[in-house]
Order: sequence, then structure tokens, then C-alpha cells
Amino acid sequence: MDTSTNHTIIPKPPVVAVLGHVDHGKTTLLDYIRKSRITAGEHGSITQHIGAYEVPVNDTTITFIDTPGHEAFMNLRTRGARVADIALLVIDAGESIKPQTIESIKIIHEANVPFIVALNKIDLPTAQPKKVMRQLLQHDVMVEEHGGKIACLPISAKTGEGVQDLLETILLVTQMKKIMTSKTAPLRGVIIEAQKDKNRGVVATVIVHEGTLRTGDKIITGGETVKVRGMFDDRGVRVDKAEPSKPVAVIGWKTLPSVGEVVSQAGTEPSEKIAVLAEQKPREQNEEALLRIFLKADTHGSLEAIMAQLPPEVTVDSTGIGDINETEIAYAKTTGQVIIGFNVRFAPAVLKLARDEKVRVRVYTIIYKLLEEIDDVIETMKSGPQKTVIGQAKILQEFTYDRARVAGCQVTEGRMARGDNIVVVRRGEEIGEPTKITSLRQQKEEVTKVEKGKLCGIRMARAIDFQIGDVIQSYTLYEF
Repeated sequence: MDTSTNHTIIPKPPVVAVLGHVDHGKTTLLDYIRKSRITAGEHGSITQHIGAYEVPVNDTTITFIDTPGHEAFMNLRTRGARVADIALLVIDAGESIKPQTIESIKIIHEANVPFIVALNKIDLPTAQPKKVMRQLLQHDVMVEEHGGKIACLPISAKTGEGVQDLLETILLVTQMKKIMTSKTAPLRGVIIEAQKDKNRGVVATVIVHEGTLRTGDKIITGGETVKVRGMFDDRGVRVDKAEPSKPVAVIGWKTLPSVGEVVSQAGTEPSEKIAVLAEQKPREQNEEALLRIFLKADTHGSLEAIMAQLPPEVTVDSTGIGDINETEIAYAKTTGQVIIGFNVRFAPAVLKLARDEKVRVRVYTIIYKLLEEIDDVIETMKSGPQKTVIGQAKILQEFTYDRARVAGCQVTEGRMARGDNIVVVRRGEEIGEPTKITSLRQQKEEVTKVEKGKLCGIRMARAIDFQIGDVIQSYTLYEF
């Protein structure tokens, strides 16, 4: 580390990125560590979601970066390893090496950071630690048992077996690798998360690497000068300063900063650049896209990761951070976009407006579910327009209103609504061309929707030679 001799050099509390295949126990391990340490120190405290948290171990602390496990978050895992002092690779001892395990190993090697292997679920009868260690050799990972220098510890994130040994091994590796810092050096930190908060405005999580960040400081990131109006730790407690390795949620930004930006003191230059991101090409807009979406996410990092993994047939016309609101529903209706949300919410009034305006909104909390469903929709759309029947009404009589034929119907399935796409079906065959419902009446009153079992009069945009006994079907070309 290029730190001036004018500054006192001290051991740095380690920053650890946790990587590995989905479902191999990373979240369970982090939850166990967090809850056991908080219970021991501050019973009842709740860790806030700021993308990282610190836990006390012996006479120091360890900061864990919680990197998502699914392959879509490769960029976040890459970033996590590169801002970390140590990487922790978690492997299910019963399932062995998986694709994301291999990817994580590659990221760790490229980041050139020391790492530790944790063989999880060692308490289960399916555990085969020796088999895992042999497989690791195929990926240039030689653990201590095979004569290498990489520590490999058996643990159970569920029971806590071996977790204390793991924490102490992290501190030992930190000492052996002589990971050092200075509290008095010029400020150098990195943004690992950024989001909009409805109460506090723009909030960005900063991990300090060198120097000390204080409330009231003026900092520079991405060319913007920001005055730190307040800082909160991972338990939501306001703090006045953040020393090396401490993650804090900082408020005071005018605009949403990019994840991976270097933070430095205004009027100074950081002692070295922090390598946090591989270069990314901007996503090209496909004017012939099959699906156009408005993408909302909880954080800038989530937004970036999802966009990087969307299929080329999807065009992201608009993006945003935070919960879905009524203005966005109105905008999506005007532009014909589908709103996709990740880890965001919307109020009941917003949901009602979306239903009334027929704006398609889907919200997910698991990234691969989002991507899988979009892939399925794209494959369906590639085979041509798919009609999904959403309502059916049988024609019982006909009459004339304002010189137009009106079908007197009873809704037998779903519902019929004004503006719906419809076809008239006779003995299983479509009659005439598809059209729309231009008017829907009950007891001579104009209505917007008629539910199953109710009677109504339907007026169509196109003249169709319907007969009593025919069926009117309302449909969507695809339901997403």
C-alpha cells in the first residue's frame, strides 16, 4: 500500500467478500455470524441493509460484504472481491464444485486477493470434504491439506460448528498478509451500494480504506463534491466518523452515485486508485425488441446487474431506483412498457391504478426468477402472438343502439372490459376479424368492466356478423 511515511501505519480490520454458488449457504453463514455477534454485544439490534456490516471478533472487527450468489450478479461479486482484503469461498461439502464456484475462483484469482475456503454443511451425512478438495485442485486451488497455502475449514452455518475457527483464521490471514492502513492518511474509500430513500434522499454505502470520514466533510466522487450531512452504521445508528474498514450509509448526495466510484477528500487525491469494476459496455437499445420494459430496483448495483443479464430481445426504455409510484404507472401506460421491479414495493393505490389502466407490473425478490420468466416470455413471443383468453361472454340476444348492432351477453368466464381485444367464436371457429370492445353497458349505464355471471351489452369497433349463441372472447397477446 502506497501510504506516506508521515502517517501512522496500523493493522487494518479485514474487509471480507463472501462468494460461492447459490444455495451453498453464504446467507445462512452471514446470518449466523451477524446474529451471534449482535446477541453477544447488543441484544435486540437489527442489522440494516446497506450491503455490508461489521462484527466484533476478539479485539478487532471484520467487515463482511454481502455479495449476491446468482450468476447474474457477476459484476457485484467482482466488485466485492476487488474492494475486499480477503475473499471467503463458501462451498457445500455435499454438492461440491458448481458453475458459480468456478466463476468465483476466477474472480478471486483476477482480483489477486488472499482467500479462504469454507466447506459448509459439514454436519450432513452427504458431506464429502476430501472430494471437494480434490476438485479444487483442478481449478488451481491447493489447500493446506494438499501442501498448499490456502486455508480450508469445515463449518456448519446452521449449527455454528467451526465458525469461530473461521473468524480467527480470517484474522490470522490478515496478520500474515500484513494488511495495513492509516487513519490519518488522505481519505480513500469506495461506494459499494447506492439507492434512493423516500425519507433521507440519496443514500450511498461507503467502505473506508484509508483515512477517516467525518460528518461535515466535503468529499469528491465521480466529479461531484458532496457534503456529508450524516452517516449511519449497519445497525441504523448515527455515527460521527468512519475509520478504515467501517461501512457507513452516507447522506448528502445530490445525485445517485455509481457503485464502484472512489471516494476522496475534497482538495486531495487518493493515494492510489481502487480497482473495483471491470469495464462494461453500455447496453444497446434494440428498436425491434420483442419486450420493452421500465426497470425499477432497490439499488444501483441491482439495476446494473439485471441489465447486464437481460436477453437482447429486451429493451430497457426507462430505469429507476426505489418503489414504484403512480406517475410511473401512467408513464408506462402511455409508452406501452411493462414495469419490472426487483426488491421494490408499491402501495395498494398504485396496484389498483395499474390494474385499472391495464399496465403490467411484475415484482421479484429473487434475481434468477426474474430472468427465467423473462426468458420464457421471450421464447413464447418468438413463436408469434399468443392469445391468452381472459374473459368469455355468450351472446343471448341482439339489439340496435345509436344505429349500431349491440350483442346482449352473459359473462361466463373471467370478465369483459371496455377496450379489450376480442374475437367472436362460433362452434370453435373465429368469425370475422379481431376487434375491440368500444362500449360496455349494464342497465343502460356505461361501465368499464363486467364480472362473471353478469349481463351486459357489448358494442364492437368492427362490424361482425354475429349470431345468438356465438361466444365473445377477450384476450391478451401475452400475459406477463
